Amino acid sequence: MKVSLVRARYHSVWEPNSLMYISAYLQSKVPDVKVEIIDGFFDSDEEIVRRVSDSDFVGIGGTTPQVKHMIDLSKKIKAQNSKIKIAVGGFGVSIRPQLIDKIDSIDHICLGEGEQSMVDVVTGQAQRFVNNLPISDLNSIPFPDRDNIDLERYIAIAQRDEGRRVTSVLTERGCAFNCTFCAEGVFGTIWRKIETKLESDLTLDSISYDRPNRIRMRDPKSVVNEMVQVRDKFNIEFFKTSDAETNPTRAHFINLCKEMVEQNLGVPWGCNMRADKMDDEMCEWAVKANCTEFFIGLESGVPEIHEHINKGTTVPMIKHAFKISKEYGIMRRSYCFIGTPLETHKTIKQTEALIDECDPDVFGICVLCPYPGTTYYRPEFDLIDWSQVDEYANTFWSTENMTNEELRNEQARLIGKYKNKLATNFRKKFKSGIIAPTGRVLDSLQQHPNRF
Repeated sequence: MKVSLVRARYHSVWEPNSLMYISAYLQSKVPDVKVEIIDGFFDSDEEIVRRVSDSDFVGIGGTTPQVKHMIDLSKKIKAQNSKIKIAVGGFGVSIRPQLIDKIDSIDHICLGEGEQSMVDVVTGQAQRFVNNLPISDLNSIPFPDRDNIDLERYIAIAQRDEGRRVTSVLTERGCAFNCTFCAEGVFGTIWRKIETKLESDLTLDSISYDRPNRIRMRDPKSVVNEMVQVRDKFNIEFFKTSDAETNPTRAHFINLCKEMVEQNLGVPWGCNMRADKMDDEMCEWAVKANCTEFFIGLESGVPEIHEHINKGTTVPMIKHAFKISKEYGIMRRSYCFIGTPLETHKTIKQTEALIDECDPDVFGICVLCPYPGTTYYRPEFDLIDWSQVDEYANTFWSTENMTNEELRNEQARLIGKYKNKLATNFRKKFKSGIIAPTGRVLDSLQQHPNRF
């Protein structure tokens, strides 16, 4: 039995961790299954259709901007071989399954986590909608399947952009927090069981979401065992964690660091860090464990905006986090965005002042994007071609106080001001032309379809 797992196309690339986990899980549960992982970033539709043509099952995954390509691929694959059973899943599908429901070329719609759902599909236990409770014990899942992807293609991009061999590792799933701009926390659509109500003709009438399985953390020993294995096999020079945050609790972060010291990992790494959790002990252990980079949500310089986004951090916490990590010699990347309903020209100036005071080593700023699953999403946004929406800017979001044009002009101004500190993706966007020399992000990726 052959199963092909496809990551739908997006204009930038990362390792398809979800598909790698599904592949490993499938091989551990289904005898004699052969799995192939394909990435639409590298391969054309024609190449993908050719490679999956002899498959029994094809699983296609992606986020909201990738849904259009998922549908297009399913139609092309079915046209070539109608006997192939096609399943789709991921954040984009789980959040808006009603938009996928009437696509005839799709046989199964997987909601939530994909491991057990894909096993159900392959073993014939799945109906049209496939939904399982999230796996409670992450340590029971095999390490992600890096042998079924050409990892060197991803490493080569990192080498070109950063001058080092980089890969990622996951230490947890989910998020314990409730940020209004994110679909992973209180909404947590991918991390919960989703109930569907079908009409008589088996089309989707409504969906409801069970309480999310907020956060599950891996055993630090398992995480570091994986890192050591990957380090030795692929000569990795830097790890990035792909967690929402790697310090949801002090204990999780410190125990990870202790295990890295115990196993003598010896490879530098970086991670997302919540400002409200950071203290001297965490920074001390970070240095001992060779954690050299913190990616910290600065977000805004306005207390009222911090309260509005419901993240649980404050401006004093952010100042402390940037100050203390600098004292320990840790490189600090800042995440900032503009465009909450409270945003004005004055509040953006306050954010700019906080950026200047925190003085991050690496800078990035986005215009708020109301993705499905966030507080800011509205039903009329279903009409948007999300495949052309860039996560850094968009042409349709505005606030009561600022037009979209004003928000994007302010973003361009700040990109220009901090141009010598820009994060890798921003620098790549400049090089590719997605960001103009003025700092302005293009209106649509259709204007610049090149991948980077």
